[in-house]
Amino acid sequence: MGRFTNFLIGGCLLLCVFTAKGNNIQISTVSVEDRDTVAGTAYIRFTLSWDHSWKDQTHRNWDAAWVFLKCYHSESRLWQPVYLTPAEGRPVATGGGSFMAKPHGIGGANVPMWSEFGTSQTDFGLKTSGVFIYRKDVGNGSNFIEDISLQFNYREHDYLDDDLIQVSVYAIEMVYVPASSYFIGDGTSENALYMDGKNLIIKTDVPTGQQALMGKVTGEKGVTYQGTAVPDTFPKGYNAVYMMKYEITQHGYADFLNTLTPTQQASRTSVSPYAAKGTLAFNAAPYTSNFLQYRNYIRIRMPAEAAGEYPERGAVYGHSISGGNTDEQWEMENNGGNIACNFLNWDDGLAYLDWACLRPMTEMEFEKACRGILFLRRGMAWGYQYGISANAKGFKDAGLPTEVAVDTSACYLEIGKAPWVMRVGAFAKDSTSRDRAGATYYGILNMSDNLWERCINVSTEAGRSFIPKDGDGVLDDSGYAQVDDFTTGVLCWPDETGGGFRGFQISYRKYAEAIQTVANEGKRNPWSGFRGCRYPPAETKFNLDL
Repeated sequence: MGRFTNFLIGGCLLLCVFTAKGNNIQISTVSVEDRDTVAGTAYIRFTLSWDHSWKDQTHRNWDAAWVFLKCYHSESRLWQPVYLTPAEGRPVATGGGSFMAKPHGIGGANVPMWSEFGTSQTDFGLKTSGVFIYRKDVGNGSNFIEDISLQFNYREHDYLDDDLIQVSVYAIEMVYVPASSYFIGDGTSENALYMDGKNLIIKTDVPTGQQALMGKVTGEKGVTYQGTAVPDTFPKGYNAVYMMKYEITQHGYADFLNTLTPTQQASRTSVSPYAAKGTLAFNAAPYTSNFLQYRNYIRIRMPAEAAGEYPERGAVYGHSISGGNTDEQWEMENNGGNIACNFLNWDDGLAYLDWACLRPMTEMEFEKACRGILFLRRGMAWGYQYGISANAKGFKDAGLPTEVAVDTSACYLEIGKAPWVMRVGAFAKDSTSRDRAGATYYGILNMSDNLWERCINVSTEAGRSFIPKDGDGVLDDSGYAQVDDFTTGVLCWPDETGGGFRGFQISYRKYAEAIQTVANEGKRNPWSGFRGCRYPPAETKFNLDL
């Protein structure tokens, strides 16, 4: 998912100390160059690549890499977000491709890529927290982009000209879901969400044939829930959004843990970060018996270090099926690093999204991302009522980047059933159809299989109070998301009473309402995971003539 590198701003590149990559996406050849001691700036350069990329004319959408960065202070032993130099307007096409907006850049003039910068509100004002990179032209295949250069002001990050700095570049695969009207609910699924006129309601066991009561979400305003107005700021799925292509992976979560203090790590796992090497991070009651059947292999590779001559240091987490001592046994990609990360509770997921400068999705955004503009009664994310389950049939290449179900005709792993969880996107290949890949209308994967996913519900006051502000990359000292309005101090993201589970059939809401979920949101279990999203930058366009 990321690549770390030490460098001396005033001198030469020193050492690459850690390399990580998420499902299909890789960051490589990281360096820091072109320091300017007058302006206090430098460039972070790297190569980005990922497979199974596309830009689609029919659905007018594409996949993208959300790239964000962190830097490390050796004296304080703390990681902090890297905020980039603001971009100077939208780039202009040159030849076959496009540069990033100055002062940043993507390769040469003929690299066929677009880029857009995302900002986050911080206590220092709006900061450029990351960048979306995606294909310029319609097509599909692999992306390989060399010589990406992102400028940052190292002095604003509390570094001097000759300081030793460690930098990490992260990339998460996202999918652009365009703005459009869509059907909400299906009028038949248990606790289905649908519109009766402008009144957004929930009914159970609606008789067959009530499709006439169905409504469409045609905008973000004027919607009510059981007579109560849903705030216009609540994301109702009509507006465009970038959504994570996959659930958070175990490798991605381990990368996140490795940037936290021991106190923060203790909040975001089930065991002490001071535990012995090889200790499973989520081995907690009531799942301690034969824990490995739940397929979460995040372990402590190096225990945390208590404060002494230096400030305390957090544990180093890795990914190992066996917990052995050799480097091969800790190689993340060959030890299940691309398996979806289960055992995430509400606060775990929100903390990860805040760290990655994303936000949680609402249950209405979940439905839109699955269904698109179509309607299907009791539909699954891949557009059909049923699929072929890989349940209890085992895996081929278990734990490897090529892991698939033994039944290669399967298109989903049944949520919450043995063998529990598998590699994200495991059913998708270059040649697979939507239903064989288990993909949504827009090409997002695993939204009706693998894990139940937590999202903001519309059925509670806490959920409806959600304000879709993106994370700023900084957690509080205890390891919790701290996303608030800096002018008023109002929290933008609700606690667990505003969250619920979605998954399986698109309109299945049994576990979306607080009455069903409040008792479970604070707990970690083997069948729940997370993914996030964020609104696209204002300049996002499909127009191929740009």
